[in-house]
Amino acid sequence: MVLGILSLAATVPLLATSTVQLQNTAQETRDGNGSTISSTKTNKCHIKVVPSARMSTDVKSTVKDRRLILKDGLVKLSAQNDEKPPHHKVTAYFLPFPNTTYDGLVTTIDDMNMLNWVYISKDTYQVTYGTRAVAEQHLTGPMGLTLMADGDSRIIMEGWDGFMAVEDGDGEWSLYFDKDSDGLADKIDQSRSKRIAQIELHREMLE
Repeated sequence: MVLGILSLAATVPLLATSTVQLQNTAQETRDGNGSTISSTKTNKCHIKVVPSARMSTDVKSTVKDRRLILKDGLVKLSAQNDEKPPHHKVTAYFLPFPNTTYDGLVTTIDDMNMLNWVYISKDTYQVTYGTRAVAEQHLTGPMGLTLMADGDSRIIMEGWDGFMAVEDGDGEWSLYFDKDSDGLADKIDQSRSKRIAQIELHREMLE
């Protein structure tokens, strides 16, 4: 039964109700920090954008408190102060990524609770989503959590929170992962006056 689920996951979106088989394949999986996964990682959450303290006041006020959404096949930031965006809000949790030793991140993609994997394009470092067959060609993890003193938690990739928001134009912002820790120097055209924000991705837990 588990093999059937894993085969299905490779080519089509998973039903959220079917992921218990995937969860059961992890016996004592560890996250990107090396700490044992807690049960909270399988709880659904929305994801809020929190700008780094190092950002200018202008940029911080522009991206602060936006939520991650799915739009045009990409993970993007919602319009500012838009609690109910017209596009599907990322509703995510962690699952063991098949045939690896680490966790990946999944999100619902519609109101039917179909799931896709969240991944980082190996070519552009842009954050997007798709079926396992697509995702496994790119960077899928390890995805994990950093717990904060106030009890909140933020999402990390490869052990750190190197996420960045890049202005696309028309006030839209896309999500990237700064894998090389160089400000996406070779990944985006910085001559086009795009604003870039260092951000954290904080979980907003759903009841």
